[in-house]
Amino acid sequence: MRATRVLLPLALSMAACTAQADLLYTFDTDAQGFTLNAGGALVHQTEGGNGFRQATDLDLSDVLLSLPLGGATVDWSAYAGGTLAFDARILNGTPPNWSGFGVVTLSSAAGSRSLNIVPADTDPTPSWKAYSVTLDTATWGASLPSVLASLQSVTINLESGDGPIEVVGIDNVRVTAVPEPGSVA
Repeated sequence: MRATRVLLPLALSMAACTAQADLLYTFDTDAQGFTLNAGGALVHQTEGGNGFRQATDLDLSDVLLSLPLGGATVDWSAYAGGTLAFDARILNGTPPNWSGFGVVTLSSAAGSRSLNIVPADTDPTPSWKAYSVTLDTATWGASLPSVLASLQSVTINLESGDGPIEVVGIDNVRVTAVPEPGSVA
C-alpha cells in the first residue's frame, strides 16, 4: 500500500512533464497574435461575456486567418496525431456560397499541405459550429511529419462568399496533442 502511495504521484508527475501543452485561443480579451491578410479586417467582439474575432471581407481575395507562430519556424511534431479545431459562424446572415471556407494550410520549408476541414453539409450558419481535423498522415498525406517539424505558417480560410460579402466569427482555435498514455490514467 505504501509503495502505491509513493509511485502513483511520481507516475502522474512524470506524465505531466512529458505531455505537450495544448494551444488554446479563446479571444476573450484580444487577438492573441492572430492576423488577417490584407483582404480582410479583424476586430474583437464580445457576446455574453466571452470574446471572439470578427473577420470582415474587404475585397475579392480570400480571407486568411494566420495563427501566431512568432515569425519563426516552429516544431509541431508533438501535435502529430492530435487535432486542430475552431468554432465559426456567419455574422451577417449571408448564406455560404464559396467552397474555400475551412481550408487549413500548413506551410513549411519542406512543403505545404492544405485540407478543407468543413464538410459540404456543415457550412457555417448564424449559430456557432465546431470544426476539427486530425493531424495525421491518413488525413494529410505522408509529408505531414516533415511539414509539422519545420512549420512556418498555419492559415484558416474564412472566405465563405463570392466577393466581399461575408462577416465571419471565429473562436476557440485549438491545437491539441495526443495525450501521453500515462496521463490518460
